[in-house]
Amino acid sequence: MNARDIMTTDILTLPPECSIREAVGKFGETKFQAFPVVDDTGILLGTLDIWRVLRQVMPPYILSGDLPSVPFAPDLDLLHERLATLGAQPVTAIMNTTPPVVRPDSSVLECAALMVNAPKTIHLLPVVEASRRLLGIVTPWDLIKEIA
Repeated sequence: MNARDIMTTDILTLPPECSIREAVGKFGETKFQAFPVVDDTGILLGTLDIWRVLRQVMPPYILSGDLPSVPFAPDLDLLHERLATLGAQPVTAIMNTTPPVVRPDSSVLECAALMVNAPKTIHLLPVVEASRRLLGIVTPWDLIKEIA
């Protein structure tokens, strides 16, 4: 069984000119954790996941991990302020431009290995042709459905 057999082809993508603020809205509407970013010809430019956005809006003193507890930190106002300064920028400013990808003939085991062994959590694996045209995505849910 290959990626083409389990991939999701009815996918939501973000165009490169989409603002970070608009992308945050899409995350909220869909409850998706990641989106492929594609140009108007369907070429994969990168991916944007919710963790990249959160890392951009979180204060550096929290991201550093130097503070084991931050109950003194300002609440959501600070996050709103940081998003306001970042929000108008295009998603290309913070997207992952080198996400792991698979080909349609990649095995399901290869897809699972990429997800499990990646240094960071992978929410989707773009399935691309040699030209990087996006054909679909493989998500952890697609893998679980096949295992079940």
